[in-house]
Amino acid sequence: MTSRGLAIPLSYERMTTGVQRRSRDSRDTGTRTQLVEAAQACLRSHGLAHTSSRAIADAAGANLGAITYYFGSKDHLVAAALAEELRSWTRPVIDLLADAGDPATRLLEAVNTLNETFEQQRDRAPGLLEVFLHAARDPDTSSPVAQIWSNLRAQLAGVITELRDTGSIPGWVAPDAMAALILAVGAGTVVTATVQPDRVDHRAIAAQFASLLLAAGTRSGGHGGTE
Repeated sequence: MTSRGLAIPLSYERMTTGVQRRSRDSRDTGTRTQLVEAAQACLRSHGLAHTSSRAIADAAGANLGAITYYFGSKDHLVAAALAEELRSWTRPVIDLLADAGDPATRLLEAVNTLNETFEQQRDRAPGLLEVFLHAARDPDTSSPVAQIWSNLRAQLAGVITELRDTGSIPGWVAPDAMAALILAVGAGTVVTATVQPDRVDHRAIAAQFASLLLAAGTRSGGHGGTE
């Protein structure tokens, strides 16, 4: 499109696109949410490789064109669905870790909350596995999934720093590395409990890990070093 023979600046086109998207959001009567929830259900039932745009639209009771209208593409819709899947698991834990109070109590409460969430949403575990698989293939550290995971890791590292500074755990514990280890154990527990649901006690695993971490501080007097 031109005006007096001059091309319209790209910045104007971007601005117009942003206005159009905001306008779409303001007219949304729930279709966007229905598409996200339908995509989550399809991902849990069929996996990413077998989730089609048609299946999502049918599950949402929406027109196929609604995916492009609200998200631009199926890939963007799937990314939003995976982020919401991860957010539904981690939001209660992040809220607890961010609270004030005794860090050991907050950590144990976070573990208990995660256990309760897993029991309540066990049938949704395949969706969480899809989140992990998607994240492994996506190098974009600014993606919604990566940002949620980074936030959880940062909150954990903050609590571990408090535990170390108050002498509850040894001084040699590196908060960032320990936070990453806790997340790795959590992700591994989800995988194991999904593959062998009748042989894995996720509560026992979580309790053992938290107890080992806190007991290390008791044995070392809370101020253990590297020597």
